[in-house]
Amino acid sequence: MTLPPFWTLVEQHGAELMRHARRLAGDDAEDVLQEAFMRALRSYDRLERSDHLRAWLYRITTTTAFDHSARHRGEVLMGSVPEALSQDGLYDDAFESLLAGLSDTAREAMTLRFVEDLPYSDMATRLGCSEQAARQRVSTAVRELRRRLS
Repeated sequence: MTLPPFWTLVEQHGAELMRHARRLAGDDAEDVLQEAFMRALRSYDRLERSDHLRAWLYRITTTTAFDHSARHRGEVLMGSVPEALSQDGLYDDAFESLLAGLSDTAREAMTLRFVEDLPYSDMATRLGCSEQAARQRVSTAVRELRRRLS
């Protein structure tokens, strides 16, 4: 697998990831997105399924936003990041650690939205609820994570 030029990733996914980073990190969104892209570029050669690049970038951006928030408060994220992962820029376990304290319903909604990158209409079908209820589950889970991290 060859490494794509940095600008290809930025052009293809930058705008939507910036919106996502703004929802998670507010005024620090540019810093978060820049760091997320750097993490992605460092670990791209280990990506097993390139057809899931967009979901993978969303997960990296989400994890980076949470890491950034914790770092700026001088705290450590819940659950430790294994040393090998912290050295090479992968933080796969950190996202799962964040979700671990959520209810099964909230954890499933977050996974469908930010890992599988499903639109709310598809989430609603998988969850057996309305699209509005799927949106509410994600919103509630994000609020809970923000509350825990602040």
